[in-house]
Amino acid sequence: MNNNFQQSCLLINKPPGISSNKVLTELKKKLNQKKAGFSGTLDPLASGLLIIFFNKATKLCSYFLDSDKKYEAIATLGKTSSTGDADGIIKDGSFIPSISINDLNELEKKFTGKISQIPPMYSALKHHGTPLYKYAREGITIERKPRNIEIFKIEIKKINDVNLGIKVHCSKGTYIRTLIEQIGKEIGCGAFLKKLVRTQIKDISLSKSVDFDKFLDIDSKDEVAKHLINIDILLNNTYSCYVDELHKKKILNGNKVLIDENSRSFVKIYDKSSRFLGVGTINKNSELIPKKILI
Repeated sequence: MNNNFQQSCLLINKPPGISSNKVLTELKKKLNQKKAGFSGTLDPLASGLLIIFFNKATKLCSYFLDSDKKYEAIATLGKTSSTGDADGIIKDGSFIPSISINDLNELEKKFTGKISQIPPMYSALKHHGTPLYKYAREGITIERKPRNIEIFKIEIKKINDVNLGIKVHCSKGTYIRTLIEQIGKEIGCGAFLKKLVRTQIKDISLSKSVDFDKFLDIDSKDEVAKHLINIDILLNNTYSCYVDELHKKKILNGNKVLIDENSRSFVKIYDKSSRFLGVGTINKNSELIPKKILI
């Protein structure tokens, strides 16, 4: 199935039980595309929003990777896991104390703002070019440096005596598994991540996505096209500037141009026929500087 996927994206709802890379491979195969990437790995256990970028759109992958995210999680108390989630070896933790509304409010306060995390061994972070999870599978533990991340908002609710429901709005680089372990440690009984759904990346919501399996079942090119989004539409809260043909040529060659605009740290660049060219910045001298060109 061939189409013009030059600047295309796809919002996918990844099901649990499959790796993010497997989702990417299947979609590339279905759409007959060689170049594609995604915004932030979801563990096999996790489900939720995965933005797939094709061809030139992959140049803006990092913009979404570096954005804040929202998650909904279920934590199981009184047990711990070798991986921090339900896919690991589960061991008994300590006795679960009674937890009041006040205790939950205190936990929310403690875990709001800038906090430090040590990335888990079972993660895709690399050490000497090899993902940490590969060392972990061989029983090797690598020393990891703590990282500062930010929790903008966290809501913790009791589901029952052993499970907590947790909603998190956090900065890039936050490991929800680690956060759950930190909460379990704070309560004093241990905890692991039972379920995780990514509900938002930047200002893009899971509700706008298509189920992975449903998308794979689509046969019609027109139906496929309905789910494809040009990358500039995902940058919907970004200022747009338009350039004439002469400026367009310079921009496409990577040269800055003088325009009648105020300085801005991030702009979308279009030509006069509203074709998306890429992104850039406008400096204090009103010079438009191209950063990523997608033509």
